[in-house]
Amino acid sequence: MNWQQESKMRVMGSARPPGRVWLFTATLFSLAPAVLSACSGPLGMASGDILDWQISASSAFPSSRDSGCHMRYARLHQPNGRAWCSGRKVAGEWLLVDLGVAAKVTGVLTQGKGDGKEWVTSYQLSYSMDAYVWNYVTDHYGDKKVFSGNTDSRTPRHNYIVPPVKARFIRLHALSWHTHPSLRLELLGCQECKQIVSEGVQVRVTASSHLSWNRRKSCEPHEVALLSHRAWCAKRKKKHQWIQWDLGPPHKITGIITKGRGDSRRRHWVQSYTLTYSNDTVIWYTYKDTNHLDAKVVYPSNTRCLFHAEITVLYIAYSPHEGDCGQRFFRVSHDTPCVENLAWSGRTWVNDIRHQWSGWHYGRAGLAVDGSLNTSLPRCAVLDNFSVDEPVWMVDLGTREDVKGLVIVTWQGDGQDNQTLYRDYVFGLDKLSAYVELRPRLSEISEKRECGTVTRLNNAVFLERVHIECPQPIRGRYVYLKGTGVANRWHRLFSIVLCEVLVY
Repeated sequence: MNWQQESKMRVMGSARPPGRVWLFTATLFSLAPAVLSACSGPLGMASGDILDWQISASSAFPSSRDSGCHMRYARLHQPNGRAWCSGRKVAGEWLLVDLGVAAKVTGVLTQGKGDGKEWVTSYQLSYSMDAYVWNYVTDHYGDKKVFSGNTDSRTPRHNYIVPPVKARFIRLHALSWHTHPSLRLELLGCQECKQIVSEGVQVRVTASSHLSWNRRKSCEPHEVALLSHRAWCAKRKKKHQWIQWDLGPPHKITGIITKGRGDSRRRHWVQSYTLTYSNDTVIWYTYKDTNHLDAKVVYPSNTRCLFHAEITVLYIAYSPHEGDCGQRFFRVSHDTPCVENLAWSGRTWVNDIRHQWSGWHYGRAGLAVDGSLNTSLPRCAVLDNFSVDEPVWMVDLGTREDVKGLVIVTWQGDGQDNQTLYRDYVFGLDKLSAYVELRPRLSEISEKRECGTVTRLNNAVFLERVHIECPQPIRGRYVYLKGTGVANRWHRLFSIVLCEVLVY
């Protein structure tokens, strides 16, 4: 097996109540730390570890007019129709969460009210250790960061906090909304002794089939969260329906917890199931008892099942050490979980004809996606405006993906030569813009497909790691980077040095 393969697990049913739809909620867990640790666990909103008295707000919609709008309902995966709803439609209304003790907070998950009508579309975050002195989460430029919120009332939206903040109190300030400021949320960060691996932001959940979503009932694969009252529901009443978790980087799995559906008047659950796992989705292994030579294990459902032996989803050719994600994965920030690098080893293109010459070896475009984080100039892709006004670099992701953002590892002056001087690079480059397109090798890129732009303000474009987060996921196959030089500068030449481009 190669490290480029991913770890996946699949649960298949072997028995079910006659005449009932297949329903399933499960969590894979590890009693030992995951192979690749990260500070990204849920901090207690959905689980109830954060109690109702630890949640407060600037205002709340009167319960006499809507009983589902109390701030105690501001928890991810609350039943549809329940959420915190501000008492006023005014920008700046806030929800405050007391974590009890200080925590490192690395991200936030938000949902709307789940009624198809109400959600928050943008917000800011502030944090404090004592609830008296407050600071805002800031962006590249040192300004208050505006986070993009949800696009519907039900789908969870994840945002990174880069760099992470240390705080006991977190406030979410609603800035814009659809119909009414209403939300459910979970805060992500460090939490000891909870190593749930099937509900992280890097996990992709798919299924053999599922029922369509409606306002009262949710049966999509992403609903298969243990702390949710909802469930995955197979569309067909047949055996061999399955739900699959793509865990991304390798993990050791030591058990599984399941429960039935909780948002229906009828009692729905899976009676028993089998478990299979794979590193490449081609070859699947069925988990077997004791010495792994016995017959496959059929697990009773709605229980906590510990495996007799760990399923070690590791790669033979590569043994990762603490904190290393491997070639195909990376961390958006040091404390966040490993996510797949969609750009790794992708085909590249530059709009400068010199890069198409067979003898051109200086700063080749492919060096930006070779998997190396070496920032020495000979290991980086180099573009300039010697032959074109605005140099453009492109990578082919191979298939259409929902691109959420990218991280650019930049040059910090190591290994400079007479052809590319760090001084000229810093002084000449004004901004770098990222786009996600459906077509390759475009000379004109649509501004409607822009993911984001970072400028030289406060030297943001020259940070060691530049994080560009798309306001909303953009579906496309080709990621473009376009550089623009400083206007009205006597020395018009500028360079773009891309040591590594990581797309997620």
